[in-house]
Amino acid sequence: MNGDAWSDAVLAAVCFFVVIRYGRALPGLAIAVGLIGIAATFGILRFSGWDTFLGPHRFTSLLAACTAFPLLALVLRWPEVPCAVRTSAAVRFTLIVGGLGIALSISGMSLWSLLLPGASAILITWTMIQHRKSVGIAGAAALLAGFAVAAAGKAAEGYLGVFNHTQFLHYCLAVALFCLGHAAQHVSKPEA
Repeated sequence: MNGDAWSDAVLAAVCFFVVIRYGRALPGLAIAVGLIGIAATFGILRFSGWDTFLGPHRFTSLLAACTAFPLLALVLRWPEVPCAVRTSAAVRFTLIVGGLGIALSISGMSLWSLLLPGASAILITWTMIQHRKSVGIAGAAALLAGFAVAAAGKAAEGYLGVFNHTQFLHYCLAVALFCLGHAAQHVSKPEA
């Protein structure tokens, strides 16, 4: 396994931890993070030299970009809406928004798959700042850092002297989802 596969393995492990730990209370969170975990799992196989998983990795990554991040933002911003608390509503959201996002992305509006996660990250950041959740703010900052590196493209030198842009994105997503999963359980509960 190379560095890209290892970073996807860390991301997948964090995703599945968040799904198991926090997904029961917020099924929308479980589906959003689970989609990212599935993409990361296909990434492990792809970056381990199994070229047949290039297509599934790209598809699940596109689905996660178009669906998981908007659903995550929705769950964190409004934890009482049906998409957050009911599995059936979260699945419908995934099918409709994901289908629309994929259709727009492959029909020439490829910028859609970048704008949607970016707008979601901004909404997540604003929500965590409003709730004054330090763990959530740290997660939002990691999410923004990962997206900034992804939007900038490939760098000639490694980030922090160690990571390429793919690895940096994966590790930032892992930190972000771990922190946001923890913050989601507190955002969904009213403060005493």
